[in-house]
Amino acid sequence: MTTPVNPAMTLPYGRIIHPSDFTEDSHTGLVHAIKLALATGGELSVMHVDADVSRAHFEDFPKVRPILEQWGMLPKGSRREQVRDLGITIKKTRTAAKNPTEGILRYLSTHPADLLVMSTNQYEGLARWQHSPVAEPVARESQTATLFVPANVEGFVVKESGQPKLRRVLVPVSADSQPQLAIDTTAQLATALGCDNLTVVVVHVGDDETLQSIRYPSRTGWLWHTMTCRGNVVEVILGMGADFDVDLIVMTTAKQQSLLDMMRGSVTERVLRGARCPLLALPV
Repeated sequence: MTTPVNPAMTLPYGRIIHPSDFTEDSHTGLVHAIKLALATGGELSVMHVDADVSRAHFEDFPKVRPILEQWGMLPKGSRREQVRDLGITIKKTRTAAKNPTEGILRYLSTHPADLLVMSTNQYEGLARWQHSPVAEPVARESQTATLFVPANVEGFVVKESGQPKLRRVLVPVSADSQPQLAIDTTAQLATALGCDNLTVVVVHVGDDETLQSIRYPSRTGWLWHTMTCRGNVVEVILGMGADFDVDLIVMTTAKQQSLLDMMRGSVTERVLRGARCPLLALPV
């Protein structure tokens, strides 16, 4: 079934938070956070967790204005107040905590976000136990929509120009995962970024009853492909992501329920560890 896309359809992400460790790996995440703030006309808070007492100055924070100048959205040598003319608000904040995960979660408890944009490293096996993850537990415990941007991937925003390159999206669905939420959010994101040519692959591992109940927004230049597959769900999703060379994976996710989930991670978290593109996780 197809329905006309609502022209007023917008992403419900008025407040975006991007935790940064100031490393080169987190730069791509910052670029995506800035682009989404521009697309939604919202507020972007760049935050950092210090082990000791928070400092009052922010000279070491990543600079947003030079990025906007490089994208041609601000003139060279722009002033801080000119950022507001773009319809967005940029804030910087520090929080003091020995553990980054605890610091971010404590901050979110008093400053809730509509979207987290988090850079992440992908570890498996022994390496995962040797490195304390931050992005996954923050997203899981806060139950906040999170765009994970793996290190060493380009993502769907061109760093040099700020132009979106969202061409192909993979949306895995199941009967108990509120698939319509993933479909509608994909359409909202593509609309906000001005993507006129988009192919979305909707895959269900198992029977196709779930696919038959989904409504697919219709827009010139958008193609929705649906298919069913059988096999290991994580392997299927990662395999299809590689085969179709997708720019983004959109998945709904629930809190871990069992000891096995805690040890292995949810399906979303296991897909994240092998994905070669950003992953948007939507809590249900």
